[in-house]
Amino acid sequence: MAEPLTRSQHQLRGRKLSDMTVEQLRDWIDACDKMETWVGAAKARRGWRLSGIEAQAELERRDEDD
Repeated sequence: MAEPLTRSQHQLRGRKLSDMTVEQLRDWIDACDKMETWVGAAKARRGWRLSGIEAQAELERRDEDD
């Protein structure tokens, strides 16, 4: 079964959170949620979950700055 990521989400892989726009952060958070349920290994699920949490924190930090 193919990864459940959209093309735009797949293009965000490997980018730093600080380099993403707000829209890209929201897209990345959605991608992390999808991948967390899709992957089988616990270590991979944990990595996706932590990446989503970090992206959410970055988004909240930017909202506070505005």
